Amino acid sequence: MNYKLPGLIAAAAVFLFSGSALAQDAPKYSYVEAFKPFFYPQTGTETRSASGQPGHAYWQNSADYDLNVSLNEAKNEITGTADITYTNNSPDQMGFLWLQLDQNLFAKDSRGNAVVPASGSRNGAHGEELEGGYKIKSVKLDGKDVKYTVTDTRMQIDLPKELKAKGGIAKIKIEYSFISPEYGSDRMGVQKTKNGKIFTVAQWYPRMCVYDDVMGWNTLPYVGASEFYLEYGHISANITVPANHYVVASGDLLNYKEVYSKEENNRWEQARNSDKTVMIRPESEIMKNQASGTKTWKFKIDQTRDFAWASSPAFILDAAKINLPSGKKSVAISAYPAESAGEKAWGRSTEYTKAAIEHYSQKWYEYTYPAATNVAGNEGGMEYPGIVFCHMNSAGEDLWGVTDHEFGHNWFPMIVGSNERLFAWMDEGFNTFINELSTKAFNNGEYYTKKNIARAGGFLMGDNLEPVMVGPDNMKERSIGALAYFKPGMGLQILRETILGPEKFDKAFKTYVDRWAFKHPTPWDFFHTMENVSGEELNWFWRGWFINKWKIDQSVKDVKYVNGDFKNGAQITVENLGQLPMPTVVQAKFKDGTKQVFKIPVEVWKRNTEWTVKVNSNKEIDEVMLDPESMVPDVNMKNNIWPSEQPKTVEKVNTKDFAGTYGTKSDSIKLVFTDKNGQLYFKAGNQPEFPLEYAGDNQFTFSEAGITLAFSKDKKDLVFKQAGREYKFTKE
Repeated sequence: MNYKLPGLIAAAAVFLFSGSALAQDAPKYSYVEAFKPFFYPQTGTETRSASGQPGHAYWQNSADYDLNVSLNEAKNEITGTADITYTNNSPDQMGFLWLQLDQNLFAKDSRGNAVVPASGSRNGAHGEELEGGYKIKSVKLDGKDVKYTVTDTRMQIDLPKELKAKGGIAKIKIEYSFISPEYGSDRMGVQKTKNGKIFTVAQWYPRMCVYDDVMGWNTLPYVGASEFYLEYGHISANITVPANHYVVASGDLLNYKEVYSKEENNRWEQARNSDKTVMIRPESEIMKNQASGTKTWKFKIDQTRDFAWASSPAFILDAAKINLPSGKKSVAISAYPAESAGEKAWGRSTEYTKAAIEHYSQKWYEYTYPAATNVAGNEGGMEYPGIVFCHMNSAGEDLWGVTDHEFGHNWFPMIVGSNERLFAWMDEGFNTFINELSTKAFNNGEYYTKKNIARAGGFLMGDNLEPVMVGPDNMKERSIGALAYFKPGMGLQILRETILGPEKFDKAFKTYVDRWAFKHPTPWDFFHTMENVSGEELNWFWRGWFINKWKIDQSVKDVKYVNGDFKNGAQITVENLGQLPMPTVVQAKFKDGTKQVFKIPVEVWKRNTEWTVKVNSNKEIDEVMLDPESMVPDVNMKNNIWPSEQPKTVEKVNTKDFAGTYGTKSDSIKLVFTDKNGQLYFKAGNQPEFPLEYAGDNQFTFSEAGITLAFSKDKKDLVFKQAGREYKFTKE
């Protein structure tokens, strides 16, 4: 899923608005606490090895689905049957089964609706009044009616006799219908366009809950923020829609010769063999298909955890070949309305899709599905096996970013099937990390901007954020961007670039993907794998960055010349103040402009709170700096430099002149500035406020997030600047 403020600012600002960015006083560093043993809660078992790989007796259950569904365009109604073949591979007999009924989130009395605050939420139906939720017509087991109970977004089926362990099979048939919300928790919906509705359809059939060796039945209700945990299997779907609709979906289209015209089929053949985008259904042909009645589209996908689809008479369709490392081919497809067309918008969607899939296949694990389809809808961005939904208004860098992110999810969690309901960071955070590498690689870095990681410390380690190892339903909604996406993503980047090095990290990370492809790993399986493959002790990092919300704060405590004479060399003392230690890089810059760099391994901090480096030089030192490449976030960057940076002299200013509310026509978000005893505070929407620093010439800054706010001389306008982007606001 994509997490961003709508149309306003780059991802870094989501850190900022997720909570207070001001560093608080941290507890004193304890090397015993940081490196204490017995981090892992248990040793290896038959199902999960202490080395991080599946154990010799690892098992997981499977669920195959035969789905038949029809779309009532006028009513936005889905009616269908789900034939489920569930195989119990566990060593346990089962007296009942649990299924997920995610559409029940949109029922008026759902728990998900009950937890939406008065200020609103991206989750749920955004206040839309509809008769949402499943209407269950019948539930049968082996062809006979069976007792079942629906509780919010779950269904429990009582079995007349226990399902056998190690291979017992249950055949379930459910008849159902539901009304699709127009905006379905940013995961599905109905988008009106000038040429007809676009239906993006997901969480649209009853799905088996996971039964695993960790929790048994995983039955946490779906309340909107947390995503999904699903079993793998084979899925076939027959989708009946109005005859003038075009359908795209997860998996392989089986009856393409029947549903496409002869000319369209010829274009598909061209696209499957072309590295350049081929138009399948151009805008000029949208209104030509005015067929009445219905048409059935048949799809199949293997080794999958889910299935989604989209249907519309308004689709432009184009496609190109995807080249995979083994020599196999897949196909990149884009489906979007005329409003989204053009080379500056969705005309490059297939190019972006192809590039993302090819990069991740080469880098981590080969893409496993016959197609990768990008659909323009009203979702900010949402992922499913072989198909993703992105917003129809996305264009340029934004479209690349959301496309790359959503298709990155085909690795996490579509291939590596972690429990998103509990550990969002294991898919969103991992995906955010690989997106950074993919964006750097795409088209020679067309959209890549190197981040100043050091500046992120204040907000990623702020006291108002919960720990990363917290489920998304268990954290403030405003924290999700920081804790599920950016902090874990940055954590992996730090682990790769600063702690392990790219070669060791990439080998360990790829091994994790290989080991747990189409399986269900836990955080401990990931931690074990990274340590075992890299050969490095990392419990201090897991403990501080993921389990706790420890701060990083290293400082240059002192610089002394030996015997008071720089010609005798110098001694630089570095202090670890924060709870979380890090390998330390010290740079000494001399008066003549030359530099020396010293690297302090993390092992120094296993029994020290400060460390002295000897500089063998006869030159006078001009400056000492920690982390000169800005690779590690630090809550107090001012103590990273010796001599300390002197405050710049700026003209006096009356902060009351800048108070007020500023807005923009393109976004609903408001920027509110308040004067408090000569200090200007800034607040965006419903987020917490924070103080600004005056930089002169009517400009204020928030350095930890790299934000500059430049006011016009008459204070009627301002320009919000961050990461090379600018956004203009006008005083209301």
